[in-house]
Amino acid sequence: MVESDRLNLRLPTTAKQLLQQAAAITGNTLNALVLDAALDRARDILQTHQHSELAIEEWRDFMRSLDDPPPPALRQAWRNED
Repeated sequence: MVESDRLNLRLPTTAKQLLQQAAAITGNTLNALVLDAALDRARDILQTHQHSELAIEEWRDFMRSLDDPPPPALRQAWRNED
């Protein structure tokens, strides 16, 4: 059995009516419609914040920094800034 939890939500009557109408048109329950939309949005947000894209020159700079790290004195200075 899949574990489940409950989420309570307060919303304006007009918003609920809009959601109910969309659920009816798509043949979904209100809960299924809201859950699917919320999960899609959550995945988009997480993808945006967990995934970075670099331009080719930025990628090269990044790779160079891995191959040629800063000298120990500079690394120590960075640690001391905190």
